Amino acid sequence: MTDKPKQKIIWLRYLLLTLILGLFICGGILVYIGLSGLDSISIEQNRTAELTIIPYCTLTPTSIPLDTKQQITVRYVSPEGFSIGAFVQIMNTQGAGLKIRSNPGTGDEVLFIGMDGDLFKIIDGPDEKDGFVWWKLAGFSDKKLEGWAAANYLTLAAPPVE
Repeated sequence: MTDKPKQKIIWLRYLLLTLILGLFICGGILVYIGLSGLDSISIEQNRTAELTIIPYCTLTPTSIPLDTKQQITVRYVSPEGFSIGAFVQIMNTQGAGLKIRSNPGTGDEVLFIGMDGDLFKIIDGPDEKDGFVWWKLAGFSDKKLEGWAAANYLTLAAPPVE
């Protein structure tokens, strides 16, 4: 057992000796470079740095050719869902029917009376007059039946199968 502590001490001595020797060698190299090499190295003055920009992928903007006309249609839709082209039915007239007039308003000429359940297509409107919102209607079965009706007595209907 006495050999092991002696071996550790010898090993530590070699390690310490190696470290000291390595430090002296590194120090000598640094001194040699410092004394001999700095004067011979020429440093260029007034150099400008060059910057290279590498672009990244982006979307390429495209334009719409001017010769193509785009038709944008803006359609008004009332809170009830009425709009030009929609189909409506007359309702809630208690059998009295709805007066279809020549122009919007309660004072205009009555052209005909539409009955509950009659189907019409909205072709114009809306127009507010005399406390009502008016839509111009065209009859589904008879296109000649055309006039203005108050929205209070209309309800949306599914498009009929022709």
